[in-house]
Amino acid sequence: MAPLSSPVSRLTSHVLRLASHVLRLRILGLLWSTTPLQAQIPLDSLPADSLLRDTINTTERYLKAQAANSVLLPVLPLVGVAGPEPPTSRIILDRDSLDWALAETVGDLLQRVPGVYLWRGGWLGRTEYPNYRGRGPVSVEYFVDGLPYLPLGPDSLGVDPSYFSLSQFERIDIERLPGQLRVRLFSRRHSSQAPGSRVGITSGDKSIARYIGALAYRFRSGLGFSLGGERMVAPTATGASSDFDITNARLQLDFVPSARFGMEAQLVTSTPDRKPFVAVDTLELGLKGTRNDAQFRVFWRTRPDDLGFRVDGLVGRSTFKGSGVDDEVRQGGVVAAWRRPTFGLTARAFNRSRFTPVDLSAEAGWNPIAPFSASVEAGYQTHDLSRKSQWVGGRAGLTLPLGVQLAGSARMGKIVATPAILNDRPQQLTDWQTTLSWQRRWAGLELGYGHTDDFRPVAYRSFTRSVDSIAPAPATDWVTLGWRLQPRQWFTLEGWYSDPRGGKTPEGLPPTHSMTSATIRSKFWRTFPSGIFDFKAQIAYETWGDGIIGRNAAGQTLALDGASFWRTMIEIRLDSFILYWDRYNLQASRKTFVPGFGILNFGSTFGVRWEFTN
Repeated sequence: MAPLSSPVSRLTSHVLRLASHVLRLRILGLLWSTTPLQAQIPLDSLPADSLLRDTINTTERYLKAQAANSVLLPVLPLVGVAGPEPPTSRIILDRDSLDWALAETVGDLLQRVPGVYLWRGGWLGRTEYPNYRGRGPVSVEYFVDGLPYLPLGPDSLGVDPSYFSLSQFERIDIERLPGQLRVRLFSRRHSSQAPGSRVGITSGDKSIARYIGALAYRFRSGLGFSLGGERMVAPTATGASSDFDITNARLQLDFVPSARFGMEAQLVTSTPDRKPFVAVDTLELGLKGTRNDAQFRVFWRTRPDDLGFRVDGLVGRSTFKGSGVDDEVRQGGVVAAWRRPTFGLTARAFNRSRFTPVDLSAEAGWNPIAPFSASVEAGYQTHDLSRKSQWVGGRAGLTLPLGVQLAGSARMGKIVATPAILNDRPQQLTDWQTTLSWQRRWAGLELGYGHTDDFRPVAYRSFTRSVDSIAPAPATDWVTLGWRLQPRQWFTLEGWYSDPRGGKTPEGLPPTHSMTSATIRSKFWRTFPSGIFDFKAQIAYETWGDGIIGRNAAGQTLALDGASFWRTMIEIRLDSFILYWDRYNLQASRKTFVPGFGILNFGSTFGVRWEFTN
């Protein structure tokens, strides 16, 4: 007896016979018909894949975009970058360095400088004023695309760098003076003919969120535009209340027909909404308002490169409205520079509507022979109520065999530290710094010894509820040590140490302050020979000793307890796609940077950033 066919076999047989009949009928219909099949059926009833051939060739479009990406158009040169400069004068962070830095704010970046202490008012999103060598809010000056970024609104004494969006800048220079830092921020410049865009999304603990978006395009005629924005929301993480959110947006319009001439107009708007920090009591004042910074710039130079003569004209207007304040300042000026391979000269002249009507400065750099370089600067300012600031400074550096460098800098004169305070009088200052460094591929060492004169710092406006004042700082000697050890190309240990010597430590920052980090970074060349992959894992350790943060309203000192904090970041990059994870306060320390402002235990953020050039 023959075995019975399985149900699957019988079903398959029926399906094959049915398909055969349908195919025969289809062929007969085509043979008998004298009219094309598509003419017998209404066009809108055809399946999508039976319509006319798609006219878009994706391969062709990709190749076209790649070709456009390789076409570079002229952009506005950076303004405010002088040279030549002696070694150790500044720290330069380009876009790649910013992407890979253990930093989510400009304040985090400033911690690369020995002696910088951040007044962190809590976790991410809260105030983080830097204090450099006891000089308080005025210890750091900021410039955005060549124009001074002035304190405005409720706080007319210092700039809170947490308001800046790192995603909007392509380069940040940190110039190191014996008693002050100058931070120059340069907006992104789109040089490719292909459109450029970027997106970013960040999330984390306590529902923190950050959104980034930008679009840029350049025409062959020289016209171009750039539009970008970032929104950050940081709900209460410590304290009873400490919500914060901010939206930053930037619009740039430029016309650069050649490498020798161009102009640009940009508008930057920032809308911070920082609620008061409330624990048992209100420890930090709130801030809510809108700051608009409008700027117009035109440049001309005799050569298409950075050599020769160049002149930049800049005009700016900044306004702040909110928190019961309606503030405005206008400024404009000219920056003229002449540069040769071994010599550079820069002169600046600015006028402002308030506080500092006249601002003049000049600097020159000289590199007559490869081992030696030097620079000098001079400044003169007039302030309201017939006050004046005037100073001179100089630097010199010598490169010796075996990677040894010797550098020195000095600055002296009379400075009105806070022109917005009308009764603030000029202070006589004489600051100097010497540095000995040794750099090799596998190791580096930088030893510094400096001196800052006595100084009257002002308190930080946001913290006046908890720290009412900071006592005058005595003349102080500073010992700093920076070091780097790289036994393998993929592994680096580095850090710095700062210690005030010669008596009493200035208030507002701790003694024996140090930062140390260990970094693993590899492209895994054996697995990804194209170099498209990049990986970084870093852990950082910050510690300091007992000090005095300032004084309360009654004049009593407020202790700053010694503390230690751990932080780690893991970052992965695939071409222009970046994935990262950042975690703070790994040991769940109950210590604080400013008394009363707790740091979230194991607080973490994670997100992605992706850039497109087609």
